[in-house]
Amino acid sequence: MRGMFALLVALLAPAVAHSADHVGIEKQKTTVDTSNEKPAEGEFPTVVLPEAATAIRLSSSDINRIACPSEISEVLTSTEKGITVKITGKDAFVKFKVVKKGDKFSYSSTPTEFYVVCGDKVFSMVAFPQRVPSQTIRLSSGLEKKIRENLSLYSGLPFEKKVLKAIREVYTENIPDSYTINKQEKRFITFKEILLTLKRTVDIEGEGLRIKEYEASLRGATPEFKMNEKMFLRAALAENPIAISLERHILRTGDSSRIFVVEQRAERQGPHKLAGDLPMLDQPQQGQPVAKPGLQKDPPVNRTEQDGQETDDER
Repeated sequence: MRGMFALLVALLAPAVAHSADHVGIEKQKTTVDTSNEKPAEGEFPTVVLPEAATAIRLSSSDINRIACPSEISEVLTSTEKGITVKITGKDAFVKFKVVKKGDKFSYSSTPTEFYVVCGDKVFSMVAFPQRVPSQTIRLSSGLEKKIRENLSLYSGLPFEKKVLKAIREVYTENIPDSYTINKQEKRFITFKEILLTLKRTVDIEGEGLRIKEYEASLRGATPEFKMNEKMFLRAALAENPIAISLERHILRTGDSSRIFVVEQRAERQGPHKLAGDLPMLDQPQQGQPVAKPGLQKDPPVNRTEQDGQETDDER
């Protein structure tokens, strides 16, 4: 790949392994109690994210629109409150019941919950009906917000420090909410000595960085195997890599090692010539990072477990 440099970082000594204990911070779900007082006029948003229940304002007299970037498959609400909902593709139209008493009209003022299934996400809202004109509520995946947060987190950092920051946060499980995590469970038998399992990918939207976390363990009767970063510069394992880090370099029976492959995504493509080698983290005895242009060509044995499981079982 033209102008591509792959940084090979020897990283993560046992001295920092204890930091991985601080994991599993649970995300608390925010809920809105419909019995709460309605928010101030300026606090009603018109863009709703899927992470938490959101208080919105709808017209109690006119038809309101809920717009989604994907198809709306369902809208759930309390039907006994006399609310009419019609779904048309990516839009849902909401109308509160108006009761005529003599010469006067009575408009709803009761907060009502809405659950909108938009694409593969569920948006939770509590609507406060008010005597205002028709309202349009837009449902957002939150990507724009994540991009802004990530740009703020990495603002002012040189490229090599961005890479180190990303690897540290994934290794220590200190992952910001603005990162996108996709769990995987894909095994590779690229090497006859070790088995690789892709555990997850972590995307840092806006910065164009993606981290692939692999787990390596010994295969067969191999008692010991020494790994190096260059081994993983293969097209099946890394696309447009800029850094590779190993938790440990020597695998023995019963051991496993986490391997972090940092890739440059299309949104921030472009050559990154580093001012110098990345600083070493707690392992000055390991080899210095080196630059390598491009990927190694995969040998014929390279395949995923799905393609070669039968052959592997016969062995």
